[in-house]
Formats: sequence, C-alpha cells, structure tokens
Amino acid sequence: MEKEYIAARFPDDESQEESQEKLDRQEMIRQARELLTLEERLKYAAESRASSPEAAVRMVQKFSGIPAGYFFCGKEDLTAMNELTGKFWEHPSVDVDTYHGFSQTFRLAINYDTACRMRQQSGTMLSAEDSCNPCQPIWSAGTVNAVILLGLMLLDHAKGRMKNKDIYHCMRMTLGQYLDALADFTSGKEGKTGTPRTDFRLFGQSLLKNCDGSVPLGEALADILRRYIAAQQEFGRLDHILCCMDAFSCCLEEQGGLQADSARCLREILDRYCPGLEGRKLAEGGGRYTDPYGHYLALAGEYPEDVPDPGSEGLAPGAVRSQVFLPEYDCSPESLRALAAQTPFRDFRELLEKNICEEQMAHAMEEINGSAVYLYTLWVAPYLPT
Repeated sequence: MEKEYIAARFPDDESQEESQEKLDRQEMIRQARELLTLEERLKYAAESRASSPEAAVRMVQKFSGIPAGYFFCGKEDLTAMNELTGKFWEHPSVDVDTYHGFSQTFRLAINYDTACRMRQQSGTMLSAEDSCNPCQPIWSAGTVNAVILLGLMLLDHAKGRMKNKDIYHCMRMTLGQYLDALADFTSGKEGKTGTPRTDFRLFGQSLLKNCDGSVPLGEALADILRRYIAAQQEFGRLDHILCCMDAFSCCLEEQGGLQADSARCLREILDRYCPGLEGRKLAEGGGRYTDPYGHYLALAGEYPEDVPDPGSEGLAPGAVRSQVFLPEYDCSPESLRALAAQTPFRDFRELLEKNICEEQMAHAMEEINGSAVYLYTLWVAPYLPT
C-alpha cells in the first residue's frame, strides 16, 4: 500500500511526461527537440542563463513551481525521502504539485523535532547542557538526512545528470545571481519590501564573505556537500565499527557454542544504545568464517573512506546517497563510551574507545550542522509557503 501511495502522489518522470503528452502533444515534441545534448550541457556548465537580474528572478519563480516529483532522481530517492519525511506528506499545508509546496515538509519535520526535544526535557525549555551539546545534530538525524538528500538530488540536476531543463538552468546561474534573485523573490512573496528581503540580503552578504559569488550555483552546492561528507565520515567510521560488532554477534549466535551467550549480551547492548544497525545484512552477505572474531575485527578497523566526490563529472545519478547519512541513534561520546564499557569482547571495546574523540566529533558535528543549515537556508526556507 505504501508503494502505491508514493506512486500516486509522486508519479515518476515517465508517467508525468505521458500525462503532459496527452494534454499537449505539440508542446512535448517541442520540448523533446530542446533536450540538452552533451555539447549543450558542457556549454551551459561554463556560463549562466540568467542574463539579467529579472531573468534570474523568473528562473527562481519557475523553479518554485516545478512539480516535486521532477526533483527525485529515481524511485530510490523517492522511497528514501518517504522514509525520512513521509509522515508529513499528507499534512494539509503540503502540496506535492509544486516544489514550494513540498518544501513545507522540511519545516514540519523541524517543528516536530523541536517539539520532541521539548517533551524529552523535564520542563518546557531545553536544559543548558542539552542545548549546548556540541555533538548533537541541530535537528533529528532523519531531518538532517532529508535535507542532505535534497542537496544531493539538486546536485545531480546541476551536473546535468537528469533531464529537467528548468531545474538544470536554475542551478547553473552563479551563486551571487541566485542570492540576489532569492532576495527579490522572497520580498515578492510577501507583497512588499522589508524585513524578509533585508534579512536575506544580510545572509547573502555574510555568505559571500567566505564564498565566491561568481561560481556556478551547482559548484557552491557541491562544496557544501563535500564539507558535510568529510565531517560525516567521523560518525560513519563509528557506525561501521558498530555494524561489524552487530554482524559478529549475529554470526556467533547462529553458530552457537561457548561464546553464544556473550554474543547475545553484545546484541542486547547494541539494541539498547544504537537500534537500527544493519549488522545482520552484513553477516548474511558475508557467508560463514572459520574465525568470525578475527574477520569482523579486521573489517571493523578498515572503514571504507572512498565515498565518491558528489560533484565529480561522470558520476551516475544517485551514486552518493545513504552511505553519507547520519546515524539515527545517539552517537554522542557519552553514549558510545557507555556502550563500549559494557562490551564483553575486549578487542572490539578497545577499537571503539580508540575512535571516540570528543573534540573531533564536536568539530565534525559543527560542520554537519553548518552544512545542513546552509542547504535549508538556500533551497528550502526561501520557497516555504507564507
């Protein structure tokens, strides 16, 4: 039923094109003739289509009205986003027929995260200790991952990996042109000049102090995502170790023997501190080993840090996705140290403790939060319904 619902709310590109063809076959033929060739994509990669400030604003306005389904790079992206924000898609303020209407799901997710954190506290305000936790994501991990997924999808369009020309052309204007266009666009939504325009101008001026406004918007997006991915590896490495520990415990439980009880103990600890690990999948895909302890310990120490550069040319659509998502369990140093202290297998315990560095984790989370906020401010907040 869930897959049928997703298909109905977000028909894929082919379904949308067939529907449009029925409405206006002549228009579809014209669009087909105008599909970008490789030479055209290379040409537009080096220059912006925003020939004037007014043209840039029109491109942003058109971008805002594109059906949300066109942004997804295949059904895998659609399914992933549904898992992250799907609970909000039926909200009456959400309109999946437009990008600006679908942007509301991110605001709803953030509001939900804030309410959940408030309920977790004894009073109505977050404690000072929790609000200043340097290793805590700014929103829930699921919401951060949804914003990162949006950024990765937009980058696929910016690099010409998808077919929609309106998204592509908007992402090819320069960062400076886009910021100016957004300032005019947001003030236009309010129907007046004033605070919204002024606030976005100030944000743009602040951003351009550290960024080159003449670079294509897609390159600015790629830089944000590169910073995020580099920081996420700090937590990805820890998640990899925990997944290997989970796989090891699954393997020992299935084999039985003298260590089966210790394996069950480890499984219970992992389930309590970091539910949702995919160790069983790792174990099922690896087969049987004569020395599972040695195999998974060695694997845990070999974190694969070869995540492709999302901005590289020739990368297939959707090539970088869930492997750079933030773990959704509590991965604070305190929680991980408590887990390690209860781990019955010394070598795994020492490996995990060795990779828990509060200073590095705090710096990485600062980069993760900064990247998520930049993505939200540039590609969600300006398009939210007023």
